[in-house]
Amino acid sequence: MAISNLEFFRAAVEKDPNNTFAQYSLAMEYRKTGALKDALEKFREIIRRDPAYVAAYLMAAQTAIDSDNESVAEEILRAGIETATSQNNSHAASEMQDLLDSIL
Repeated sequence: MAISNLEFFRAAVEKDPNNTFAQYSLAMEYRKTGALKDALEKFREIIRRDPAYVAAYLMAAQTAIDSDNESVAEEILRAGIETATSQNNSHAASEMQDLLDSIL
């Protein structure tokens, strides 16, 4: 019997909890299945563990917005913009700034 993507990514995270990509994939799968609370918690955990992982900020903010929590999204986006800027990642910073502007 085939396992679901959610089960697959949970197993990957269990096997290697320090694998940021596996953590991110699990968070994305939570988001995809509508488990927004779990997704947001996982994205925030990624940000705490690996603050340089810029993609997590945008997805965390989008998930917070989808959960009707714009104040959390604003906080995450401001931190994400700062992180992306410090990495000279103008594309990610611009994307996050656009999203921030849309909720202010």
